[in-house]
Amino acid sequence: MKREFTNSKDGAALLEFLSDALPGLSLGALKSQLKKREIAVNGVRADSNMTLKAGDAVRIFLPQNMESALNPAVEIAYADGNIVAAVKPVLTDVENHLANLLRAKYGYIEPVHRLDRNTEGLVLFARNPPAEAELLRAFKERLLNKYYSALVYGVPDPKAGELRAYLGRDKNTNTSLISSVKRDGYLPVVTRYAVEEELGGYCRLSVELVTGRTHQIRAHLAAIGHPVLGDGKYCPREILKKFPYRCQQLRAVKIVFNGLNEPLAYLNGKTISV
Repeated sequence: MKREFTNSKDGAALLEFLSDALPGLSLGALKSQLKKREIAVNGVRADSNMTLKAGDAVRIFLPQNMESALNPAVEIAYADGNIVAAVKPVLTDVENHLANLLRAKYGYIEPVHRLDRNTEGLVLFARNPPAEAELLRAFKERLLNKYYSALVYGVPDPKAGELRAYLGRDKNTNTSLISSVKRDGYLPVVTRYAVEEELGGYCRLSVELVTGRTHQIRAHLAAIGHPVLGDGKYCPREILKKFPYRCQQLRAVKIVFNGLNEPLAYLNGKTISV
C-alpha cells in the first residue's frame, strides 16, 4: 500500500521523518524499504537517508506485513464509561498512534500517562474531561500503583528490595543518569523489585514504579548491574550479544487504583492486570 506525507520543516532526515509519521514501524523496517528503493521524495526514488526540505512530498510503499504493524489489533484489558486500559504493543507510540486507534472505537480518548515506545503493556486513557482531570491528579500525586515485569541480566542480591537514587537527564543522548547522591537538576527516584524466577544467567523481576521518571526502571536497574535485556540504550553491548532479544524485555502488567475522587471513586481498590 502507498502512504504519502508532506514534510513541514527544513533539515529533517528522511528516515527520522518517516519514523515519526509511521510510529508503528521500526527504524529497521524503514531502512529495509529505503534499501529496496520503495521510498520516493518529490517523485524520485530515494537511495539514502537524505535531508528533507519544507514542502517535500514523501511517498513510501509498504508490504502487507508492515501495514498490519501500523494497525495492530488493540487488546483492551478494561473499559467503562470513564476509562480504557489498553495493552500497548511494542514499537507503538502512545499519544499519536495507540490513542488514534482507540478514538476510532471510543470517540473521546486522551492518554493520562506514557510508556516508552519499546515498552509494551497497560496504558490508561480517559474517555471524558472529568475522568482525565482526576487521573492526571492521581498520577501527579502518585496514588496509582504501577507494576512491571522485566527480564534482567543476572540476579540481584538481595532478591527483593527498594532502590533509592537520583535521576538526571542527558539531553544530547536522550538518556537518564543515575546518581547515589543529590546533584543539580537530579530528581529522587524510588524503584521496588522482587525476583520472580531465576532463569540461568538472567531472571524475571516484578518491579513497582514508585516514582515515574523518564526511563526510570531501565536506568535504575542498569545502574545496579542488572540491565533490562534487549535494551539498546542502557544494556551493555557485550550483554546484548549474549541474548536473542531485539526489543527491551519490559512490560507494564498491573495498575492498582487508590485515592480517587469522583467521578472515579468507584475504582478505588480495583486492580487491572494482564
